[in-house]
Amino acid sequence: MNQFKRNVFAAAVFSVGSLVAGPAEQNPAPASQCKAVHADMVEDASTTGCKPSHPSCFLGNVDGNHGLRGTTYFRADAGAAGPSTSPGFISYSGEFEYTTAFGTLTMRETGVVNQTQGNPESGAVTAYQKIVGASGEFTGATGHFFVSGFNIDQHVVTKLTGQICIP
Repeated sequence: MNQFKRNVFAAAVFSVGSLVAGPAEQNPAPASQCKAVHADMVEDASTTGCKPSHPSCFLGNVDGNHGLRGTTYFRADAGAAGPSTSPGFISYSGEFEYTTAFGTLTMRETGVVNQTQGNPESGAVTAYQKIVGASGEFTGATGHFFVSGFNIDQHVVTKLTGQICIP
């Protein structure tokens, strides 16, 4: 019986090892293609310096790795009330741009922000950004970023983490 258990255990370990190692060996992704990204961002609401058709926007700076250093531009193009169980939160979406010395990344940002004043959660903001366009050395890039921090009096300070894949 002990020999039977050892054989079953060995077969199970081999099967799991094959599942884990098999697909990776059959279709390895180039290690240099995708990079983990992290950055600090600071943005401020503005009514000057926005694109001609935008009466207001957020202008800022990003300081990150893998070429993600430069300026930022954001304007929400949609919004909705948050759930009644989370008073003060609203959801939003808009186009977000990173302009660097290497090119531009255009993202679709979808997030939530708490617009209350004087509460611990006041100004909390978190968002998901998906790459939807790119130019320069970023041409053809795919990936996504997660952004979180606080928007206090239209001054937004956030941390960014994510992944960028360049062909």
